[in-house]
Amino acid sequence: MLLRIVAIFLLVNIAASANTQLKFAACYQSSTAAGGVCERAFDGRTNQNYGAGSCTHTNAEKGFWQAAIKGFARVRFVRIYNRLDCCSDRLNSFSIFLDGQECEQSYSSRKSFSVKTFRCNKVGQMLVIKNRINTPLTVCEVQIFGNYLSGNPYGARLPMLQCQQSSTAAGGVCSRAIDNNDHQLYGHKSCTHTKNEKGWWQARTKSLSHIRTVRIFNRMDCCSERLNNFVIMVDGHECASYKSNSFFSIRAFKCNRIGQVVTVKNRKTSPLTLCEVQVYGKEVKLRTPKNRLPLVSCSQSSTAVKGVCQRAFDGNTNPNWHLNSCTHTKSELGWWQATLKERSLVRKIRIYNRLDCCSERLNDFSITVDGQECASFKSSGFFSVKTFQCNKVGQQIRINNRKRSPLTLCEVQVFGEKKKSTIKAGHFVGCFFESNHWPDFASLASTSNDMNRQKCNCLCSKRGTSVFALREGNQCRCGDNYGNNGEAERSDCRLPCAGDSNQICGGRMINAVFEVDKNHC
Repeated sequence: MLLRIVAIFLLVNIAASANTQLKFAACYQSSTAAGGVCERAFDGRTNQNYGAGSCTHTNAEKGFWQAAIKGFARVRFVRIYNRLDCCSDRLNSFSIFLDGQECEQSYSSRKSFSVKTFRCNKVGQMLVIKNRINTPLTVCEVQIFGNYLSGNPYGARLPMLQCQQSSTAAGGVCSRAIDNNDHQLYGHKSCTHTKNEKGWWQARTKSLSHIRTVRIFNRMDCCSERLNNFVIMVDGHECASYKSNSFFSIRAFKCNRIGQVVTVKNRKTSPLTLCEVQVYGKEVKLRTPKNRLPLVSCSQSSTAVKGVCQRAFDGNTNPNWHLNSCTHTKSELGWWQATLKERSLVRKIRIYNRLDCCSERLNDFSITVDGQECASFKSSGFFSVKTFQCNKVGQQIRINNRKRSPLTLCEVQVFGEKKKSTIKAGHFVGCFFESNHWPDFASLASTSNDMNRQKCNCLCSKRGTSVFALREGNQCRCGDNYGNNGEAERSDCRLPCAGDSNQICGGRMINAVFEVDKNHC
């Protein structure tokens, strides 16, 4: 048994030596006692005698030590040198984290060690050693081994604009979370701060985006445990959450939502403090439908704060109210309407919401063409930009608010044909992302091993929907609206249909959308 343990120890250390030793850039720790500053843990000196000035030291607490790596890296091993002149048993219960992810190995034992190498196998930038018992945390050297990444693991970072928060206390303005200063000590004026409340912070991306990851830097000089119960939302829809009795230093949250407004919402009564919020993903290019139809006149139920109806089709899609691009009615069950130049087949209507504030006002309304309802929206969240399938013939477009609130529209675009027409038989619309949180096609018509385009078309024709979606190779779904989660590339719809390998039946969580053709059933 002893020989086996020795062999494992040697293998782990040989494996660590085979990787590059990575460099630290800066460090913090929960407190400093007896002159044991955090920098001692990566000063190149492995002397394990405290009197030699080579070891860190915190107060007797459930403390932590952390350091930033010079660039993103895959950390495969972490080697820790313990103090040996006394008190070695203090370092016997701790965890190791990289960007909030716990490494593969932690340590809990009544026995002390001299030098030990731990497996990590995580990707990130901030390494944290967190004590799980109330003792001074002392490390005489921390060495990390792995490989630097050519870029960051989260993809392109998206610029954030126009932040706001529920309140501001102690000078912690919302812009500190997007100022590129990720220092985690409040005294460096790098962190936000709200009042003691169930508060929130939010900012928006420059344009509609597929937000894949949200990375949050916590405050570390004190009060880190305040940030331990919150949700992250994109356009009002939850994409990630965190609840723990512990806390994190830096943590990356997978989001995978389409939208613009990123909100961090506290679920408990405490100050909300964020030292940096980084958002990663890619811009979603809205495909402009063919044949934009001109609007020639408009009216609305009332006008407040000079938000005249013409702003909704002036060609200015800016979602910031203060740039005079959005309409505004009084707080009422209001409406906005506009007239097309001539009677037309209205295929699609695209609406741009206000984003500098109050986006949630536009979350319960219907759209009609000459009094015929063609689309509606009702949600606890909201949207940035949304395209509604319509397929009605008429001349007057009307948006009816179904709740008592100001109706604000930053742009309304109408697409279709200038003469009465019918839907082209089996017309392919496009490929669109799907989401479990906010599905375009919640109605599953069939899952079948003989699924093909003709079968799905007839199933949805019987249900009376205007479009059908093929997905996962064998699923048929029916509906009237699509595009809520963004448009995918045509090449993303590459799964052959289970019933006809010459036809394409979407992709993994990607809908291939077609217009229903009743004449072929």
